[in-house]
Amino acid sequence: MKKLLGLLSIVALFACSQPNQFNLTGTITGVEDDQLVIGTFSRATMTFTAIDTVPVTAGQFEYSLPSIETSSYSFQLIDAKLSFGCILENGELTIKADVADAQRGYIQAIELSGCANHDLSQEFSGMNETIMNQPEFADCKAVHTKMMEAYEAKQWEAYEELKEEYSHLSEDLKKETWKAQKAFLEQHIDQYFVTQVFPFIKREATLDEMLDLYNALPETSKQHPTIVDVKEDIDAKLAIQPGKPAPDFTLKTDKGEDFSLSSLKGQYVLIDFWASWCKPCRASFPHVKELYAKYHDKGFEVVGITNDTNNEMWLKAIEEDQTPWIHVADRFPSNPAPAEIISLYGMDFLPSTVLIDANGIIIAKLLHGDELDKKLEEIFGF
Repeated sequence: MKKLLGLLSIVALFACSQPNQFNLTGTITGVEDDQLVIGTFSRATMTFTAIDTVPVTAGQFEYSLPSIETSSYSFQLIDAKLSFGCILENGELTIKADVADAQRGYIQAIELSGCANHDLSQEFSGMNETIMNQPEFADCKAVHTKMMEAYEAKQWEAYEELKEEYSHLSEDLKKETWKAQKAFLEQHIDQYFVTQVFPFIKREATLDEMLDLYNALPETSKQHPTIVDVKEDIDAKLAIQPGKPAPDFTLKTDKGEDFSLSSLKGQYVLIDFWASWCKPCRASFPHVKELYAKYHDKGFEVVGITNDTNNEMWLKAIEEDQTPWIHVADRFPSNPAPAEIISLYGMDFLPSTVLIDANGIIIAKLLHGDELDKKLEEIFGF
């Protein structure tokens, strides 16, 4: 027994003498003495949960733990009323931040060394710029540079014009960027940073690509809240395929009355997701009004679902655009989370459309312009 106790004492002593696996040294330029609260931030609920507080002295701080969970962390300076965030993991980490880089209370750019997941995240995010620097995208880069200069100068009219020009020029750039990003994700699929960038790839990835990447994730990553949200979106998209029943819903109209999609059984329905602040949405209305006038008497209806949180702006847009179809407002159960019905229908951007037949079955999605014309001509015969 004495030998066993002696052995346990040695093991305990050895464990206590092990150095910390997580050591963070920080420099915050522009701050003298302050208190830095380290915690986590939930995008879903927009809430900060504090874990610990460390002093900042002459712009310097240190924080060590025996071990830390690889995750995204948020830092809040109490007196300076500024915050910043990054991924942390075990190792010897060094972070640098400058209050001069703060915008709206958040320090945008930080330097973090010693964190492999942070480096992977930065490399992933920088791929668009890296590919844009290739000679074949010189025109695209020139317009992008002018666009950002207009933004910095707050020349909003010029910025919007350049943004539209860039959007047309950048189609091939986006394809090449996504090709590189997809290969990068596949290579590092077991790393934590993937959980942080996963929600932002939906615009470029096909549904099959999203599902393949999700299935390749380790089980621990699949439990992360951001991945759970993405899986719900994937499931919604799988349920909103042509040939599937359109989910019913009941929303308030612009007159304050209840409207249910199922009340339109027997008619062909175009669901149009839009918002008063969405210029492409409202630019499409004159064309949709022509189609409405052409086919409405033959059994065609349009249901506009606004993504506005400001009812006054929504009602003002309806009045200004004189759109004669049914208008309803989406619900935001936990603002700023996505609206309920646009999420139910698995839509990622505005404008988005869903065309439904007289039996409430989805015919097609994301039809605009000529594609919508051709489909309606096919349905109604003229």
